[in-house]
Amino acid sequence: MRRRRSAALLAAVLACAGAGCRHARVPAAPLPSDWRSLAVPPAPFAALYRLSCCGQSNLVLAVRSAADRMSMSVAVPPGGAAVAIWFEGGRGWVERVRERCREALPQGSIPLPKAASLPLDPELAARVLSGLLPEDAREAPATPGWVEASDERVTWRARIEGPPARCTRVLVFRRGEERPMLEAELGSHLEHVPERLLLTAGSQTAEMVLAEWHTSGPLQPPAWNAFPECGAAR
Repeated sequence: MRRRRSAALLAAVLACAGAGCRHARVPAAPLPSDWRSLAVPPAPFAALYRLSCCGQSNLVLAVRSAADRMSMSVAVPPGGAAVAIWFEGGRGWVERVRERCREALPQGSIPLPKAASLPLDPELAARVLSGLLPEDAREAPATPGWVEASDERVTWRARIEGPPARCTRVLVFRRGEERPMLEAELGSHLEHVPERLLLTAGSQTAEMVLAEWHTSGPLQPPAWNAFPECGAAR
């Protein structure tokens, strides 16, 4: 009798494995109790990354952020800057060196070399790079372990693990759409700041590895921000 019971138990286990145990679910990890410590405004910072994107590797990305201002530049060693960007008050411009003008950027877009771009505005970019959440983030009831927030343009979701609380994944959706326009994998955290980021937007990917991070003071516009907008009468 004992052998028959053992054989029946083994058969049930094998059948469950073969069927994928459709009814057996691994419970999702709950939010760490300290997750709200991440729902704060990003402090002013300066950061340096090794960037791989757009069919190129070993690029150098410099980012500075403070309040509603952000500067970004991408350099291709040893040739110098490939892209220089300035954001202020919700508007953004990219430098056009040869034309000695600045071109206005579409809202919610950060350009990269070779005409690539990421669908992020500077506020969200600062939060992703800092590993922080919007202050109005709330628990996502349908997805344990996740939080969410939204504004008039986008819905933002983040996976939080810990303790201590760390943001490990971010999804950004256009309002009303189910497929994310941006996915970010965050890892190797230094406190709450991710040292490795993998950003995916459609067929475009960008990998960032942090080389340097420190807090900074107020941010001043670059000299080229005084150039006229491209196409404007001079």
